[in-house]
Amino acid sequence: MNQRSSQYLALASMLVMLALYALNATGNFGPNPIGTTSTATSPLIVPAPYAFAIWGPIYIGLVVFAVFQLVKNRNDHPAWVSFRYWYAANVVANGLWLAAASYDWQWLSVGIIIFMLISLFRINQLLQVIESSGAKITYWLEHFVFSIYFAWVTLATVLNVASALKFYKWNGFGVPEVTWTIIMIVVAAFVTGYTSRRYRDAAYAGVVVWAFVALSIKHWGAQTQVLSYVGGAVAVLFVGLIFWLLSGRSAGKNNGRVEAG
Repeated sequence: MNQRSSQYLALASMLVMLALYALNATGNFGPNPIGTTSTATSPLIVPAPYAFAIWGPIYIGLVVFAVFQLVKNRNDHPAWVSFRYWYAANVVANGLWLAAASYDWQWLSVGIIIFMLISLFRINQLLQVIESSGAKITYWLEHFVFSIYFAWVTLATVLNVASALKFYKWNGFGVPEVTWTIIMIVVAAFVTGYTSRRYRDAAYAGVVVWAFVALSIKHWGAQTQVLSYVGGAVAVLFVGLIFWLLSGRSAGKNNGRVEAG
């Protein structure tokens, strides 16, 4: 497949995702339209509902990207073709995840979101290859969008597994749910911290702050307030990581100017 064909593939896949989204939102799939399955199972690691508003800019970015890359005719690097393959697979999987979740097919939804996570890992790798080659990248539509999407799906994978376990009434080997939730928070923080540092991606880290502040707010003043403290501590650590990443980027730019001079 050539550059132009892959551009049309990306656009067509985005339209499939929108169609599946619309069918789910209007109740044409299972009994649980968008946003109700996590609320129904209520695992402790699910943050306050407002956190899920991040899907708004993610979906807008995915739609705009599919049009933008076609209009701009992004063809100055061969990796764009592979990028669009993975984008197409990801957005169709996104729509299928909505369908699976609406029917409470929990383990199927876990499998789908793991595939989404793998595809986003590959997408961000390809963006690095394209950007490091000197090919043009538009930050807001081709870097920021996929950074926040990658970060949110990383965290959503943890939420999805927790929801599935809660839905099927897993007893946690007798370990209290609060303890398991703290373990999941630590694992999520380690994985996202490593990824933020590896890609030197402040936008990715910013999503982690957004999610864990929302988790802290949800549990504040409740019997599970310890989760508020743990979530807040993770958020503070990631704010520090963001400043470190931004200062490192600024220093790199300054060094580049000195060497160029």
